[in-house]
Amino acid sequence: MGGEKSKYDYLLVVGPGRSGSTFLYENLKRHPAFDCREIKDGYNYRTPRRFEKIRQKMGKEMILTDLSNLAYCDPLLVRGVRALRNNGYRILIVALLREHCARAVSMIRFRKSRGEFSALFGARHLEEAVVRDRLTPAHLSDIFQLDVDVLTVYFNALTQNPTAFLNSLSNICGASVFDRVALQKVNESVRARNLLFSACGKLIARTLRGARCRRLLQRLKNSDFVNQLFFTARREEQDGPRLSAKNTALLQASFRACCAVVDDASEQIGAGIYFRKASSRNQN
Repeated sequence: MGGEKSKYDYLLVVGPGRSGSTFLYENLKRHPAFDCREIKDGYNYRTPRRFEKIRQKMGKEMILTDLSNLAYCDPLLVRGVRALRNNGYRILIVALLREHCARAVSMIRFRKSRGEFSALFGARHLEEAVVRDRLTPAHLSDIFQLDVDVLTVYFNALTQNPTAFLNSLSNICGASVFDRVALQKVNESVRARNLLFSACGKLIARTLRGARCRRLLQRLKNSDFVNQLFFTARREEQDGPRLSAKNTALLQASFRACCAVVDDASEQIGAGIYFRKASSRNQN
């Protein structure tokens, strides 16, 4: 960034799982303007005091970056972001939007392959759980009402032409273009978890998160030994989950409503990329 101060202090990426957050995280880590934490889900908006301590230790030209799959439905999101904005921090929210049926099918496959608890109660229970945690028009409306800058990107635009989106992001942030763009897919459901070990692993992970041992947890996740212990080859018959007609209709309607919220609130600046600037009275 050549020592120049960025246009933002905080970049918060929100969107439900399977919307491209890990793919984006892997690319943001490659750029010197974005300070990505070891654990991508930092939730730094929840505690302004902790946020300020982190910011004080960073270079002023860098942007503290969080990518969270649960922030979109976090009841603390609105209060936390408003508190940071009122304290003078400049915030850019990136909202990830994926076609709801495709995202639901991907999430069902992912939860099965990872031995998630919701997958242990049968296909119907898992489908209903995935439908419930969809991104809704109300979630997006809450985000747009925060009166901070919001950049929305559709999943296909992010994954099929990441260079175009990343360059749009860097331009909005006042940063240099991305020298390297990772194109490989991440978090694909190519493995299945041993369910017995998975249940134990979930408890261990929750304990480590509760004890704030996030670095240790990340090292365990990256361990080849742990991966060999927990994962087995995924059978082909595990592919291709199908949604019920009722849920398909519900998800399609919800996605159309989400698109309408984005269209009404934002200006299209590229293929599948939309930008909404906050009112000038909240810009510093």
